[in-house]
Amino acid sequence: MKTKVTINGREIPLDRRILITGNGMYMVGRLLYFVLKTLNQMPRLYGVAESDPISGWRRNFENKFASIMTSHLDPEKIRLEGDFELNLGKFSVSGKLSRGQMKVTVNLAQRPENVSPGIRGMVEVDSFYFSDLERPKPFFVPGSKDGILAGFHRFLVLQTESASGVPKTLGMVSEFINSIVLPQGYSTSLRGKVLSTDEKEGLFLDGEPLYNVDPELLSLLSLRLSLDMAPEGSLLIVEDPEAHLSSEAIEEVKGWFSRFKGGVVFVSRSNLLGVEEIRF
Repeated sequence: MKTKVTINGREIPLDRRILITGNGMYMVGRLLYFVLKTLNQMPRLYGVAESDPISGWRRNFENKFASIMTSHLDPEKIRLEGDFELNLGKFSVSGKLSRGQMKVTVNLAQRPENVSPGIRGMVEVDSFYFSDLERPKPFFVPGSKDGILAGFHRFLVLQTESASGVPKTLGMVSEFINSIVLPQGYSTSLRGKVLSTDEKEGLFLDGEPLYNVDPELLSLLSLRLSLDMAPEGSLLIVEDPEAHLSSEAIEEVKGWFSRFKGGVVFVSRSNLLGVEEIRF
């Protein structure tokens, strides 16, 4: 079954291109991102024996989901407010975030039969619920993508002697930059200009460091790199995709997203890309 996500009472399709708009759109888009990121990172839950494997698995899922999501939000000091529900077919996960507190509840729509006791039973229950679980991997592109790319481009090249990327304490900046770390020797072209990597100096466009590149090219490059790094079947959440883009560039971007083999959720007050709209 396809994963269905509801945020603040509105279902958000994950298999096509849609637009989230309205006063609470940024909060909704970021809550969607972290809910899906947490689901994608959920481990298998059969390492501890339980006298009632089904109830034990449900309780362990609730605790682990809340723990993983909290581990993303707390270091980054991200404060989200809202309700969410994941309909996963055999079970659903619902939660509420308010004033830095989170509550997660798992409801089992189906239950496995003839479950063995102990560790074996936990394995049986876990296999039953995880066997056909769809967990799309989300990628986040902030509205300030051009400035972030210019300021942090040196951290995008995979290093040989130290970890690449930036600390999680940088919040949504780290979610963006750490999702598009590039291998050494990576190269692509954009409007006839060549993007190249340097292990120590970062990224260059036709020999020019990115902090000297104009905002439109930086915005196009941010979207292009995010699309290149996101695998087929993943989900892109893109804030203000039209920022710093001319009408000609917007048409160019439309073509890129139409060829992307995954879901795309745009978050913006403008529907310049002409997609289905959900208002919050």
